[in-house]
Amino acid sequence: MAWAETVVLKEPCDVDRRLAELQLTREGLLKVREVALAAGADATPFHPANAEGTLSYQHGTFALRNEFVGENWKVYRPNGVEAIRNEKLSLTVAFSNVDIACNDQFEPKPRSHKGSGAERVCQGNLFPWLPSYAETPSKGEATYYLMVAPNGAAELTRVVVRDGTFVRYIERIYLSDGDDLRLAPVALDDEEVADNFDPQVVRK
Repeated sequence: MAWAETVVLKEPCDVDRRLAELQLTREGLLKVREVALAAGADATPFHPANAEGTLSYQHGTFALRNEFVGENWKVYRPNGVEAIRNEKLSLTVAFSNVDIACNDQFEPKPRSHKGSGAERVCQGNLFPWLPSYAETPSKGEATYYLMVAPNGAAELTRVVVRDGTFVRYIERIYLSDGDDLRLAPVALDDEEVADNFDPQVVRK
């Protein structure tokens, strides 16, 4: 039985070209990442244990819609999955917190259980040789997740969901390894005082 190799796009020119085909932008998707991370950072030790992930997911989903809903994209809630939808492209995009992203050695896994609704929404991502467990989707149907890791790494990835997690990776589009969120320290000359500056609050 032949297995299809995962398509991985890393080079900026390849990424931007592919995103343009999907009627998305790297800049817009990274804005969504920043909103999600900032919201998760608001969680304190007094919040419930799942507050960071919950806040990140809620605000990430909001930001995804706020950034893209308009002429091409609409709010979409199939099977209880909060997403956006491009009918012309038969394309759905949802937000997910993951443990790791943009890593060649490890594939991202969701930080919370994916329900049966996510399995059905991703049915269009199944390869023909995989067992069918839902109505056959229309031709060309595709679902991607904007995956954001705690360190700021982010990728847009087409996956198959089964048993509450990601089990197949059809296409991975690397957006950022998180390095763009790390600020370089400012070097001070001798006797220079570090005052009159705006403090930067960053996620650890």
